[in-house]
Amino acid sequence: MTSTDLFRILQKLPVLKGCSDDTINLIVNDTTKKIKNKEANICVATMGDKCNDMIILLEGCVHTSMSNDDNKEVIIERITGPLVLAPAFVFGKQNFFPVTITTVTSCVFLHIDKNKFLEFMHHDTQLMKNFVGILSDRCYLLTQRVREENLHSLKERVIKYLEIHQTIDNIQWLARFFGAARPSLSRVISELKDEGIVERTETGIKLKKS
Repeated sequence: MTSTDLFRILQKLPVLKGCSDDTINLIVNDTTKKIKNKEANICVATMGDKCNDMIILLEGCVHTSMSNDDNKEVIIERITGPLVLAPAFVFGKQNFFPVTITTVTSCVFLHIDKNKFLEFMHHDTQLMKNFVGILSDRCYLLTQRVREENLHSLKERVIKYLEIHQTIDNIQWLARFFGAARPSLSRVISELKDEGIVERTETGIKLKKS
């Protein structure tokens, strides 16, 4: 990846929104940074691994997941770059990855030493404001996710998912995302279809238009 390509991608990064070109160039020209390329279906980080770098997904898509003692995997979310990964944990006392990160497509990652990233934030207060804002938003989303999982039925969660994402194109993936058994999810979708709430289309399952 050329410096010009990296600069262009970083301009689109939410944590750098409104930051000066000088700040972005500091990152581009940082000699300690590392750019890593990964193919699809590669584990980038395992839950419990030490998190010492600020990791930015420059290109591609990953999903994050958790596993319990019975090795049951639950998909937490799917992330498309450019975006910072696990920003809330890199500066914590318990700076361990809370999830496993796996590539869905071929990906490009930028690793920045966390102390170097602190220098960048001190250089540009807009970067610091953006970073704090991202942490706040992540806390809110986590709260909402916990609320949905505890207060909503699987049927309600399917409808809510379709309201936000429009289409279900992979039931197996969604079952892992919900932490539900695939047969249970398939049964719920069939019930919603019988009730006239959803329909199957060429691109997947969608809410039926009234």
